[in-house]
Amino acid sequence: MTTSTAQKPVDAIVTAVSGYEPKHMAVWFNSLKATSFDGRIFVIAYDVSEELVTYMEGQGATVLTFQHDPKKRRYSYSQLAEEIEDHTDAGKLRVDSRWTWIRRILRFKDKVHDRRFFHASELLRAHCEKTGETFRFLAFSDARDVAFQSNPFDWLEAELADDKDVAVSVEGITHRDPWNSRMMIKVFGKHALRRVADAPVICCGYFAGRFEPMLDFMLANYYFDQSKRIGDQVAMNQLLSFKAWRQLTVVTDWNTPWTLHACTLMEPSESPGNFADPATLPVFKYGIVTTRSGDPFAVVHHYDRHSGVAEHLEAKFGTP
Repeated sequence: MTTSTAQKPVDAIVTAVSGYEPKHMAVWFNSLKATSFDGRIFVIAYDVSEELVTYMEGQGATVLTFQHDPKKRRYSYSQLAEEIEDHTDAGKLRVDSRWTWIRRILRFKDKVHDRRFFHASELLRAHCEKTGETFRFLAFSDARDVAFQSNPFDWLEAELADDKDVAVSVEGITHRDPWNSRMMIKVFGKHALRRVADAPVICCGYFAGRFEPMLDFMLANYYFDQSKRIGDQVAMNQLLSFKAWRQLTVVTDWNTPWTLHACTLMEPSESPGNFADPATLPVFKYGIVTTRSGDPFAVVHHYDRHSGVAEHLEAKFGTP
């Protein structure tokens, strides 16, 4: 008689890099390896050196690259080339006839901040179709300024309710913060700012959820981002102002020991949009960033905004 053992579900994390070298990614990889995470790592690499790709592959990552120049020993990415291929059908370039070549070239130069969500969705979907791999949860992470203190998927496994697909976390400010309000007006207009003016800013530097809904969420965020010029975060906040998306999303803050966006929360913010009670702010003690009640965060984003945290993490994990 044979017995079958249930296979452990596999989780995945994806990030995107451009212009970095191994020293910029050391804290990210080394701190993640120090946790119990044993899932898959994917990296979308735009303009990077062969050295960085070799380093990341040596850390166990699947690195998704574009054009390779062996002479320069670099990889690069041309959005224009990719878009022309994507818009060509039956030998005809199908684009709006009002576009001139100059405008088209400008249109096809999205910031990497925005384009990364398109590739995170499309390339991972293509990878799974090709390999047959399946995943339970997926996280999207910034690269250079994220550190891990524990397995980031443990909290999702325990706390993500059956009726929720995505988890995000807020900063300690509302959209009355000057930078966030300016960006919202720039991308969408003042009417859009009015929808979210008093809502907490949701940070797009780290978020996670069930695999298939995450692919959809990232692609929808890219489509929704009208400017494609560092409009990634305001697009996410505007998208989540709609009930159809918001009701599938759990929103956490700095009292939940999952993801901390430290830029406005390690010290009281002077922004006019600040709403975080100083008595509730996180604590950095004995080399660990915790909630005020003492629970360590799994993910610390913007760790470089706090000198003590940055110095500790660079000393502990900063060697490639």
